[in-house]
Amino acid sequence: MLFRTSLLTALALLLASASPSLAQERVPGGAKVLMLAGGQRNHHAYRRQTYHLQKLLEDTRQFEVTICEDAAFLETPALDKYDLIVVMADRRDPEFRLTEGQQRALLKFVHDGKGLFSFHAFCCAAPDWLPQMRDLLGGVLAHFGTPDTKVVVARFPLKITDPKHPITAGVSDFDHDDELYYHLQTRGELQPLVVASYQGEDWPVLWTRKYGKGKVCVSVFGHCGFQPKAKDPLDDAPFQRLILQGIAWTAGRQWQQP
Repeated sequence: MLFRTSLLTALALLLASASPSLAQERVPGGAKVLMLAGGQRNHHAYRRQTYHLQKLLEDTRQFEVTICEDAAFLETPALDKYDLIVVMADRRDPEFRLTEGQQRALLKFVHDGKGLFSFHAFCCAAPDWLPQMRDLLGGVLAHFGTPDTKVVVARFPLKITDPKHPITAGVSDFDHDDELYYHLQTRGELQPLVVASYQGEDWPVLWTRKYGKGKVCVSVFGHCGFQPKAKDPLDDAPFQRLILQGIAWTAGRQWQQP
């Protein structure tokens, strides 16, 4: 009995000293965000990064976040209560691929006036995507079709091309370590807010567009490897601010600097 009591006490102390709870917080009046995680296993640390971004958003007291990995949720009536969807990963593993019905539900959600924030690898196009998915995002990585998108991991000088936009407010040019997709396959003209300089050219890494009545913001950057000690680009303060302000803009909210 003494051993059992000591063990329970030790467990209680361990839990008390653990990192803050990952419970989803209530933020009355905050924009309702659905974070859709799930993606390519053993490539991106999408789950760790999702929890990290959840906390960053909720700590501002401007967002109420719900996390989901199963895209079947997109076809349920519960989707209607959200202001925007933040898609966190590429969904290339078979279990996570978007069905045609899920793609149509996502397209309708945005077209009818809601928001979509595409974080890093969600812009990796799948061969079975509906053509409208490319219209939704504007630019995608693809190794089928032309051009054949290239990928490189490096430290890049980033230039703010539209400093008056709400997403780039308060952010100046900076250097950033990340994974660049360049030679994207595009639909229409991209009007980037941020470009990365590489091999003597400027490549779009953050842009916005309209889809129907809704807003879309796409960040090429945001790569976090699945290794336990992999660096999360969200820890880079100016990049983090771009992402948070981008999510606020996509939700149709006025960003309030904490």
